[in-house]
Amino acid sequence: MAPSPGLCQSPTSAILDESTPLQPSARQPSPPPIALILVAFGLFLVWSNSFVAIEFLLEGEAPRFHWMSLTVARFLPAAVVGGIYLALRRRHEAVAVIRAQPLRLLACGALMVPLYNFALGFGQQQGVPASVASLTTTLAPLFVMVLAGVFLGERATRRTISGLAIAAAGMAIIATSRESGADVDYSWAVLVTAGAPMSWACYSVLSKPVAGRASPVVWSYLTTGVGGLLVLPLLPGAVWRRWCELDGAGWVALLYLSLPCTVLGFALWTWLLRHLPATAVGLLVFLNPPLTTVSKWTLARWAPATFQFGITAGEWVGGAVVLAGLALALSRRLLARSS
Repeated sequence: MAPSPGLCQSPTSAILDESTPLQPSARQPSPPPIALILVAFGLFLVWSNSFVAIEFLLEGEAPRFHWMSLTVARFLPAAVVGGIYLALRRRHEAVAVIRAQPLRLLACGALMVPLYNFALGFGQQQGVPASVASLTTTLAPLFVMVLAGVFLGERATRRTISGLAIAAAGMAIIATSRESGADVDYSWAVLVTAGAPMSWACYSVLSKPVAGRASPVVWSYLTTGVGGLLVLPLLPGAVWRRWCELDGAGWVALLYLSLPCTVLGFALWTWLLRHLPATAVGLLVFLNPPLTTVSKWTLARWAPATFQFGITAGEWVGGAVVLAGLALALSRRLLARSS
């Protein structure tokens, strides 16, 4: 699907766009609707478990990582893997993207890595549980809807707005069943955590115009590499020491965040942006809370000594309401071919 010209014509994008445009990539047939649905569900099944992995690495009196060092430890390996792939297989295309969109690439790298992950990691280390952290990501569609309306010219239908309202109600049910009477420090942590979906929404909207002109893999790996370079100054000292002291379970959690969640996940996200409107792709984030809840329940039964998560009735009810809103908002978009 060709990108909307809205962002390229806005004052904001005039700063980000470069004089040398990317050439449109060869038009490819749109994937069947069932493929889009399966890829989206699989992606968010992987991403929903990232909140559990982050909590595992940051929790306890002696956490395996600090929230800043975890971001560095996660994204440097991902940047290396992506960089090697681009150098060996997609070097010319990567160079063309860098030359055509350096400022957009820098902005997206900053939004994807330090801004999003510092906000999320800070909140989770300050006590925001995985379930609530995943709920804050459902704010992303609200931000995407506003940004896409301003810069991409996408219109939100009544069906979409109704689905958002229902899903937001489900999010509120889960949030109130999980936390009550939070003090000022916890409220501040939740507020900072909510900055993560704002960063992700900005990244998605800025990436949308490039999605039809550059390979999703190339764009994702370049932004990951740029983000990794931005956090590289934090590598010495604490990050290296924590890597050396990491136990087996910690390595599993860290590699899960680096490889499936980052190397594979970000490429699939950009691929979905290529075939669906930014607003529709943003709505997929509502899969996070119910999938995170199910993952917590499964892990608690499989390894209760390591993953001690309680599942409340409110979380089950809220998750069902979120899914109902998601189904209402996306049913027509995902079942219709992209044009």
